Amino acid sequence: AGVAVPPRRAPRDGSPTAARRAAFLACRARADGAETPEPGKAKPARSSASANVQNDAIALLSGMKENPFSVGTYHSKRATHRVNELGDIIGEDEAPENILQQPGWDDAGKLRFCVATVAAELSVSEAEVSAKLQQLFQLAPGIERRVGEIKIADLVRMVASLPDVVAAFVRLREILPGADLGKIVESRPSVLLEDLDALGKRVRELKEETPKLNWDAILTDFPQIFEIRDMAANARELAKKFPNGDVTAMLGRQPTLLLAMQSGEDMIAYDHGSLRQVKATIEGDRTHDGW
Repeated sequence: AGVAVPPRRAPRDGSPTAARRAAFLACRARADGAETPEPGKAKPARSSASANVQNDAIALLSGMKENPFSVGTYHSKRATHRVNELGDIIGEDEAPENILQQPGWDDAGKLRFCVATVAAELSVSEAEVSAKLQQLFQLAPGIERRVGEIKIADLVRMVASLPDVVAAFVRLREILPGADLGKIVESRPSVLLEDLDALGKRVRELKEETPKLNWDAILTDFPQIFEIRDMAANARELAKKFPNGDVTAMLGRQPTLLLAMQSGEDMIAYDHGSLRQVKATIEGDRTHDGW
């Protein structure tokens, strides 16, 4: 004997289920080209592909007078919808050029934020900060291109002491007569705030250690080398590690080898912190004043 199956209850008109079903049937009919136009009206255009069914459903639901759904537009941070051969979305790490700028975070927005922040730090008007920033940008055009990326604290110090910035450019030209100072400052604005007498001594000793190399040109292209506390000592350390090698030729091919020779107090912040911080970590003291 067969088992009686109760009839399925038809969805009530106006319910979310009925709305979904109506939208689905309408879109399916549109995709299949089976819609029957109303008398006196032309037949609606057929969807170019079944992939448009979802968009058609959203459009129909959005236009309903009694719409039980919240239908909105999602603005992707990606300029175009890119997928790999497996259909996975290509993210910002693989295609950073495909990421749109955040609304308002363009060059003008970054400059407005910078002006407001510096004005608050120095307790002066934004108009005064804007005027001083323009003077700074005339001295170092590369800094303007880096607004929003470089440290606000560095900008505050430069704006607060513009005469010192002018003097720093003069001193840097004496230390590195053949260097492109604009390029160096754009890559490493904080060089204008360093102890330039100490910096001059470090560069002079490096040039004496490896006199055949054009360090003005090298430091233009690799300003991260300024991070090293004793550049000449690192060159000597490299020579010890490769006693049979030509250190001048090695550094000429790969100047960043000097960074690989860092140890002790010379370790830069993005490695493991200062020597004091490393020792505190080894000893298990995470409340050390150095952090």
